[in-house]
Amino acid sequence: MARDDDDMLAGPVPAPDAEATASERAHAKTFAEIVDKTLAGRTPPAMSADDRALLEVATVIRAAHGGLDLAATRRRSIVEDVLRQAVGGAVATTSGGIATIPISRARRWAPWGIASASTFVAAAAVAMLWLRTPKSPQPLARSADALVGHITREHAGEASARIDIIFADRLDGYRERQFAPRKRKP
Repeated sequence: MARDDDDMLAGPVPAPDAEATASERAHAKTFAEIVDKTLAGRTPPAMSADDRALLEVATVIRAAHGGLDLAATRRRSIVEDVLRQAVGGAVATTSGGIATIPISRARRWAPWGIASASTFVAAAAVAMLWLRTPKSPQPLARSADALVGHITREHAGEASARIDIIFADRLDGYRERQFAPRKRKP
């Protein structure tokens, strides 16, 4: 004779401070045994859909907290295979059937070669910037002080003439730059 409290998910929700019933304790004990068997690698083949769903949730929660560890022999086997592969030895298949793929010699040295080449190119670029002789840029025009010279008191009112001299010099510099024959690069 089935009662409502036999099915945990379909039964009424107990009060938060209520004492656990005998059926709740029995179900919790059964579920704890299922979780223990699953963690030990012996998942029962037949169980209710509700228990399977709860077991999946418990497994995800345990995995999310990082509580799943490999057995010491399995962990040692994986580490030895990886180290053997790193030094170029033969690769063994681990007890779980996972075979590691050997890394070719070119794939092992490629990152070092790329790093060396890029370091060399960077060093060459720094050396070129440091050792090159900078070109001194040709001024577009002479300084205004050199053009008009020292301005005395009696010539202070002739600003318009000085501006014309400076403008004419700048225009000559522009024409030289703009209309000078260009050198062809070989």
